[in-house]
Parts: sequence; C-alpha cells; structure tokens
Amino acid sequence: FYEAETKEPISETDYKAVDELVKDLTTKKYPFQRLVVSKEEALEMFKYNPFKYATLKDKVPENGFCSVYRCGPLIDPCRGPHISTTGRVKAMTVHKNSSAYWR
Repeated sequence: FYEAETKEPISETDYKAVDELVKDLTTKKYPFQRLVVSKEEALEMFKYNPFKYATLKDKVPENGFCSVYRCGPLIDPCRGPHISTTGRVKAMTVHKNSSAYWR
C-alpha cells in the first residue's frame, strides 16, 4: 500500500516499469533505518505531501512522536517493523492496482 497522486492513471502497462524499479532497489540492498520523530518534525518533513501531512496531523497526538523509516532515498511514516535490507526481497511483482477518493 502506498498513497500517491498521479497525473495519469496507473495501468497494466506501467507494471513492468515498477517491477524493474523494485528489482533495481533489491540489488542495492538498502538498509531500513527506523527513526522516531516528533509530530512537529514529521509535519515539517512531509509538508510536501498532503496525504501524509493530513494523516500525521490527525493520527499523531499533540506533542507526540511517530516512527518513520528511511530506505535509500525514500523516507516514509510507518509503524514498522521492516526487513533489514531491500536485499532480503527475493520476489515481487505487481498484479493489480486500485484507486480511491481522498476524504
């Protein structure tokens, strides 16, 4: 599961590119690093993404903390836990996708 907004709908023709991207990430063996940040830090960190910002604002208590995971160039809010590195992924493929309305 991953929330995102795209200009064009994602279709089956995009699956191969996603699969190739994941294959590349697994060969790099990026470690997953868990970080605990304050609500204020998380809101600043994810202000570029209205979906993550709204979720953090609603779900993390005032003066509270949440965990985020760093993996290579990606950092994302998540409770975890995660596998140790992307190199542990032995198989992955996209079979279907869906969309939803935000709020």
